[in-house]
Amino acid sequence: MGLFNILGLSGAAEKIGVGLTMANKWTDPPIQIILSIAIGFPAFVLAHIFVAYTFGVLYTTIIPLSAYAYYQYVFLSTPPADTEAFLSFKDEVLKKRWGSRKIPMHILVEAFLDGQVAFNGDVLETLDKHRDEFIDWRPNWSLFVFLVQQALPATSSSFKNVKATTKEIADHYDRGDDFFAAFLGPMMIYTSAYFNGTDQTLEQAQENKLNLICEKLHLKPGHTMLDIGCGWGTLVRHAASRFGARSTGVTLSKEGARWCREQNEAANLSCEQCDIMHCDYREIPVGKRFNAISAVEMAEHVGIANFQLFLGNVRDMLEDDGLFFMQVAGLRKGSNWQDTQWGLFMSRYIFPGADASTPLYWYTQQCEMAGFEVHSVENIGRHYSHTLKAWYFNFLANRSKEQVRAYPERLCRLWELFLAWSVIAAGQGSATCYQIICHKNKYTFPRDNFCSKEIAQKRTKLL
Repeated sequence: MGLFNILGLSGAAEKIGVGLTMANKWTDPPIQIILSIAIGFPAFVLAHIFVAYTFGVLYTTIIPLSAYAYYQYVFLSTPPADTEAFLSFKDEVLKKRWGSRKIPMHILVEAFLDGQVAFNGDVLETLDKHRDEFIDWRPNWSLFVFLVQQALPATSSSFKNVKATTKEIADHYDRGDDFFAAFLGPMMIYTSAYFNGTDQTLEQAQENKLNLICEKLHLKPGHTMLDIGCGWGTLVRHAASRFGARSTGVTLSKEGARWCREQNEAANLSCEQCDIMHCDYREIPVGKRFNAISAVEMAEHVGIANFQLFLGNVRDMLEDDGLFFMQVAGLRKGSNWQDTQWGLFMSRYIFPGADASTPLYWYTQQCEMAGFEVHSVENIGRHYSHTLKAWYFNFLANRSKEQVRAYPERLCRLWELFLAWSVIAAGQGSATCYQIICHKNKYTFPRDNFCSKEIAQKRTKLL
């Protein structure tokens, strides 16, 4: 593994690994992208060598010029469309090129972030109802460049040592609590809620989710609970105050840890009742054991190569009769170009390095390989879509406020687009979210716990 990292291949391997999990056939978009890079770049180099050897070095300029012409006038020749019905172009070059043709999504993303393009209407409504009328889903050159950069240590977002992961988390989560509060709301929960009726508020749905997790973990007073990647600590405070658990939250975010401790103090929760550790999951002191462990939309940041290490650490810390709850973002198996573009957008702009977002089969396989028995899986993708929609409207409502205007306009445009597109992706299954309950695969595990009257009554209440 050391040589693998030195050669700069581990970052590329993470992206390739995700692509392979998403594909069913060699003709699926993730495989097409992998093959185009794996074959295309060596072929480009070999073509230069052949032309230079056969005709002379001066003739090698024909190759990049030909490639550029093909890319601009053949590959990017998208179908006609009334794109100006949905977008206002502030750049005449872009307007001339794309005003009457479908615009490739990642070209639209960059132009929108740079302020060169504006949506004529609400971003969410436009994308939801009209995206196929003016957007083309083929990749563009800058997307290929981004993927090639994943093989280079200086530019990759996929190296997974403690230092790199700490930077990854800090870059995203430490940008400011007031920015996140602008869309998360007062509960400060950055994971999917659980709606018992689409008329419920975001806060009601998040309360449902907190109760659901604690119920699925069979939490009882006095139980020890660990939440890895605790964010702003809402779950561990809830487990301590409502279920009587002795909870511990682990976060790599400096700002998040500070917020957690302040909120614990405000709730009169002692460190014995609710403790916060500012460290990586690999730095949790050896020997600690817990009745329940949760990782709520955190495991995606572990990376494919380190997933068994992560699950092994969880297993070592879990009591033999304990339960492990893992809520993870997932991607569609057999992804088409639209699905693939959303996944690459998230990897490039929102959660760089969150490479362990995969279809469901990969997660269950990994759990079983690590010595867990998977008890249940629940797909909460539609719940995620409704959560994201609430975040989107929260952000729009607060966008003009001072707390948000203090941040760069490019970041605000990015967040508006991210939330809008994610509502659609989660709603239609391009992306989803899974709740997975596991326990150690031991003969002696008390499986009758799942058959008890107490659990049955709680399950009926939850449904």
